[in-house]
Amino acid sequence: MALDEPQADDEVQEINGIVVAIDPIIKDQTNSLILDCQEQDGEKGLVLQGIEDCC
Repeated sequence: MALDEPQADDEVQEINGIVVAIDPIIKDQTNSLILDCQEQDGEKGLVLQGIEDCC
């Protein structure tokens, strides 16, 4: 996961008000993922949940 500008071949979608760019190579692997924001020790971060098989 990266916080970069979308590449020309990325699929851009708005999901729950958040604009995301998905590389078409891994699009099928992202269907069941949940992007969550969690806080631990005063630090906030994004967490991907539901990863069954990575790349």
